[in-house]
Amino acid sequence: MDEEGIMSVQHIIGGILAGFICFGFQKGYFGITNEVIGVIISLVLVYLLGKHAENKYGRETIGLNSWIMNGIVPFYFICMVIWIVLINYVV
Repeated sequence: MDEEGIMSVQHIIGGILAGFICFGFQKGYFGITNEVIGVIISLVLVYLLGKHAENKYGRETIGLNSWIMNGIVPFYFICMVIWIVLINYVV
């Protein structure tokens, strides 16, 4: 796979992790019941994944438009899908 494909897969895996973290904070599994903390953690996670991709592949290869379309969009789509599915189907 090319660099953009690998970056997308990394962001999708990060989105799955962020979805579980957001759900955990919403249900109080970490001792705090607050959805905002989960969203803040997901923002930090997507930023760190973007910096990792920038350091690994270079700023020329991974530009802002590429990071938005192949990083941020899949990350938040998967994060929201996982979070909503867990909210609706986990008691």
